[in-house]
Amino acid sequence: MTQHSKHLQSNVQLKNTPKRHTVGLEKAIPPSETVRNLESLLESLDLKLVQEVIRIDSGRLDIPVYVCQVGKDCNTPTPKTMGKGPTPEQSRASALMEMVERFSHANFPRPENYRKGTLGEAEGDLIPFDHLFKVPNRDATAPDECKEEFSSLPFAWVPAYSLVRHKDIMLPYEWFADIQGTNGLSAGNTMEETILQGLCEVVERHVSAVVNIEANPVPTIDLKTVRNPVARDLIGKFVRNHIQLVCKDFSLDTGIPTVAGIAFDPTTFPNSEIVYCAGTATHPEQALIRVLTEIQQMAVDYFKQDYYAGGILPKFRHWNESTYLFDDSEAVPIQSLPDVSSGDLLEELERCTSALQRIGFEPLVVNITHPVLKIPAVFVMMAGSQLYENSFHELGVTYYLGRRLEFLGRLEEAMEHFRLSMAQNSKTKLHCMLEIANCLKFQKRWAEALQAYKEAYCLGPDRAMQMQMLRALQVCSDKLKESGDMPGALQMGRSA
Repeated sequence: MTQHSKHLQSNVQLKNTPKRHTVGLEKAIPPSETVRNLESLLESLDLKLVQEVIRIDSGRLDIPVYVCQVGKDCNTPTPKTMGKGPTPEQSRASALMEMVERFSHANFPRPENYRKGTLGEAEGDLIPFDHLFKVPNRDATAPDECKEEFSSLPFAWVPAYSLVRHKDIMLPYEWFADIQGTNGLSAGNTMEETILQGLCEVVERHVSAVVNIEANPVPTIDLKTVRNPVARDLIGKFVRNHIQLVCKDFSLDTGIPTVAGIAFDPTTFPNSEIVYCAGTATHPEQALIRVLTEIQQMAVDYFKQDYYAGGILPKFRHWNESTYLFDDSEAVPIQSLPDVSSGDLLEELERCTSALQRIGFEPLVVNITHPVLKIPAVFVMMAGSQLYENSFHELGVTYYLGRRLEFLGRLEEAMEHFRLSMAQNSKTKLHCMLEIANCLKFQKRWAEALQAYKEAYCLGPDRAMQMQMLRALQVCSDKLKESGDMPGALQMGRSA
């Protein structure tokens, strides 16, 4: 190891945590208290982390959506975070907590949290070697040459708390963080609440990927069987505004309830979008509340998705594109979904862990709590869990080794890996061409980079990737204009 050898600890300590708020989204404390605590803390800091928190919905559906515009000292990759919930207090708290999780993530790992080195230099109990290569799914394997190359690369090794083994193990942080993106990030009122939320997100993304890759029908939920008054009120708001809404059971074999929702506004379609998302919680009706508020967060009343460029599931252009989810079976009551709920958050976390362990998963928790904020924040990782983007494009070890080499500045080697990945599997071409373009841009090979971005743009990127590519095209075009080599580059890029 390059730093002095000192035993690292995750400092994840769990205790019984009764829920003090059980209306709408269940939490350790009421959302009004969360907002008050956060705003008081933020005002006391020398850092300007929040510029403003504003409500952005028009009131049409009367389901609040808040945006937190970050301040000048908040070094998150994006300038805003979004919040959802059935009440203004819950939505506002959600937006602020998302800022906390992203800020904590952007400033981790810190020197005191990791040891830099290769696999052979890593100390302590290590994550099982084969678990490192379970991408894009837990059945994936890696050739020996990939394993050897991985073993030669430096990583920041951090302690992660195993919810199964109840002890810390060391893992290569950047490797998992690159594969998972923001999936599994969470911040909350207590460590138990925070881990549970992050774990539910990992499960949500996993089952969403499996359902949509395997394209097998899943049960439709009979919304008339819903009893929770908050959930019934949310459903009524969609119905009264003539929004077409179908909810599906995505729980699969996890033993944890996940509800997916497909919604669109027939009065404006096709000039508006179909929103498709999912939500996981410990109780089926909590999962339903989560997905209904997520639909509103993505749609913001008019299903234009002007504020929300992301999304983890396919973008349906027409309702017929969702037919693979349906069969002739009758709708099922929401009570038929699994239920691992309890009045105590730790007990819920233990039940979720047991359910996942039964199907071969080991949830791991990296404590990313920022030392200044001291608000519990975690990154929940689960080797072998799926993400739709990885699974659909079959992004595997060769691609992610290229990403690691790119991060280390070994750009020619990185591009070799991206070309090899495309040769091995043409489904990786979109992502590999984008990374090749990025490498060329880092090398200031502006004309080659511009052509590579144009080629990637023609491969059908999602909206978030399109925005990234257009920003990069602008940079390349400006550099070429400065040199006088290609004055029409920007127009060419936009017509790609």
